[in-house]
Amino acid sequence: MQRTTMIAVALLLGAGVAATTAKADMNYGPIVDTAKGLCFKSTPSNDLGFGFWSECPKPAAAVTVRRPHPKHS
Repeated sequence: MQRTTMIAVALLLGAGVAATTAKADMNYGPIVDTAKGLCFKSTPSNDLGFGFWSECPKPAAAVTVRRPHPKHS
C-alpha cells in the first residue's frame, strides 16, 4: 500500500512539473510599463501574444455633483 502511494505521488508530481514547464513560453511579461506610461494591447481575435504598446488610457476626471441647498426661513 505504501509503495502504491509513493508511486502515485511521484507520478502526480512529475505531471505537475511537466505541465508547469510546458507553459513556460506563455509568460508574456508585464502588461503595463509604468516607467514609460505604456500599456500592451493584444491584437483583436489573437491569443498568441501578438499586439502592440500604446499609451495607457487616462482615468476620467472626477465629476462633482452640485446639489441645491434647501432654503432656510
